[in-house]
Amino acid sequence: MTLPTSINLVVPVAGSATHGQYALVEACVAAGTEIPAHVANQEDVVLHVLHGELAVSVDRVEQTVIGGGSVALPRGVPRRIAATRPSRVLALIAPAGLEQLLSVVADPMTDPDDRAALLAVGGVQTVPSA
Repeated sequence: MTLPTSINLVVPVAGSATHGQYALVEACVAAGTEIPAHVANQEDVVLHVLHGELAVSVDRVEQTVIGGGSVALPRGVPRRIAATRPSRVLALIAPAGLEQLLSVVADPMTDPDDRAALLAVGGVQTVPSA
């Protein structure tokens, strides 16, 4: 899986501050950015859209999440996320750990092959398109 370079991440609460229980990540996402279908096997994620709009697929069920809305992305379930408008999103990740990986893979200087390998080591698997 490739993570698009049109996502700017900030980690206001790292797992090291919560004894690994959770992390909070803020993402500013450009319109048209898509995170392809994937399964995260180690953590649950809750996305809260501060402003903007996301098209989210969870276990192949499509929904639109607008500013003020939230959606749960349980571990082990296929998910896909696309920003249909410029968006600012908070992601609560439990347990923590993925936030460290995301900071590296979101860096546009990270080689795509390295990015894919890092995600695989982190328990994130791509889902073939149907």
